[in-house]
Amino acid sequence: MFQQKGYDATSVDDLVLAANVAKGTFYYHFNSKDELLHALQEMVIDEFATQARTKLTEGVSPLKVLSEFVSEMAKWNEANSDLSRAVFAEKFTRFSQGHGGHGSHASHGNHCSVEEKKRKFVNLIAELIALAQKAGEIRADVEADDLVRVILPPIMFTTATWLFNPEGSLSERLERSLKLVLEGVRPQ
Repeated sequence: MFQQKGYDATSVDDLVLAANVAKGTFYYHFNSKDELLHALQEMVIDEFATQARTKLTEGVSPLKVLSEFVSEMAKWNEANSDLSRAVFAEKFTRFSQGHGGHGSHASHGNHCSVEEKKRKFVNLIAELIALAQKAGEIRADVEADDLVRVILPPIMFTTATWLFNPEGSLSERLERSLKLVLEGVRPQ
């Protein structure tokens, strides 16, 4: 329904009708349409994280896995730009209201809070960076967490600016941004 009608135009009534479930069933699992959106986002991140870990066990270079992870997320954002825009807009609203993205949206089921999702995403990036450091692909004289704070903002900024002005390919923009950042963290 989100893809057919757009996120903003889709109501909970539309969702329960399409899913052929009672409204109470929806509200048993989710407090709102926004909470469903965050559950969807969590599912996508988990899927891409699983793919990244599988590639690592197959011997793919950690830096290549990081690049492919960012690329896969970009492709998903391109294909689901309306949903991604809604997520970014909600994050911006929470941040601008002084919430800083903290707190929980989900109180039912197995859904993570917004902060837990963010942590899962950031922890995966940190894990890939640490593995790339061990493999000699990224400089090891800087803590992985510090490198995350250098690498992640350009990814997020590039994604957000593309979502609200979708010209060209997000995947290509992110590839260029990541390449520029990673050139600065290569071993000296």
